[in-house]
Amino acid sequence: MKTALLVLLMFGLLFGRTGAAEASQPQPLSSPLALWNGEYMSADQGAVYLRFYLDKFYKTRSAKEITTSIFMNIRNIQTGQIHVLNQAPTDNGSEPVIIWKLPAGNYSVEKLSINENTGLTRTWVARQKRPKFSVRYLMLSNMGQVRLSPSQKFGLIVSFLPKPNVYENTSSHQSFIAVIDAYKTSFQKTLGGSKVLKEAKDNFGTGDQARMAFSTLRQISMIHQVDSSGSQQSRRLMSSTINGQDADLRRCYMDQLDNQSGLRGSVNFKFQIQPSSGSFGALSYSGGSLSNPKAIECLTLVLRKMQFPIAKPLSGRLAFQFNYDDNPGRTKFP
Repeated sequence: MKTALLVLLMFGLLFGRTGAAEASQPQPLSSPLALWNGEYMSADQGAVYLRFYLDKFYKTRSAKEITTSIFMNIRNIQTGQIHVLNQAPTDNGSEPVIIWKLPAGNYSVEKLSINENTGLTRTWVARQKRPKFSVRYLMLSNMGQVRLSPSQKFGLIVSFLPKPNVYENTSSHQSFIAVIDAYKTSFQKTLGGSKVLKEAKDNFGTGDQARMAFSTLRQISMIHQVDSSGSQQSRRLMSSTINGQDADLRRCYMDQLDNQSGLRGSVNFKFQIQPSSGSFGALSYSGGSLSNPKAIECLTLVLRKMQFPIAKPLSGRLAFQFNYDDNPGRTKFP
């Protein structure tokens, strides 16, 4: 008899397990960080960048990559607000810098987690001494390298290593006053200087700039459900692998949400997995209420690239449900 495995992928619940002392206190809603794409910054915002490196992990025959996503929970020390950063690891220092927008303030790193493509989830949780860093108004904070190594069966060893700045401005304008060391707040490189500070009040000169800034208020949820005749272990391995591709799947929806107001709903697929390759031997769209061909095509392409650690043939249905909230009660702009 077919059974269903429901996995909730909302960022606010992904890292929601707390100790008994914390569980008695109301926990703030987690919000995913927004990428900076070259737009002008709000005067109450800063930004941060870092690079994740994997050390002493070993690839398997069925997985070309160890993981495509690393999740990092950070907490605003003043407000208690939790933000989630989701970024892929890098193999070298020549890859482009990914920049994340943040309200100015002091932050602590609370948790890191990776979903290996073999289905294993590893987690590091900060205990008494939490790594702390600062985000300053209109500044770009450099967190340097964050190295992750496996520890025992489910754990991680994490090292935070300050590094010199590698960001180079490629926009026609300057959005940041300077780059600072995120841990010591010392200057690493001057960019726009005092001119950026003077012009900050005029940052929202166009609708596009305002839209990009206010996108930090949008909370995206994605739920997926696997329904098949295989064993519960097979469905769990399949769901864990899909979790590891969360960022790419979610982006298929988010990219179209900016172009189609009110976009939400379900996307359904029929599938067959070949144990010889661990990939989909057959995958076809079977309907749903989310009416956006580009989002459906993108989801299909991402799914076809996946490899699953499943040793027996598996067929069934895969369903996604997408939704968003533009008013989750978080940061307010003046």
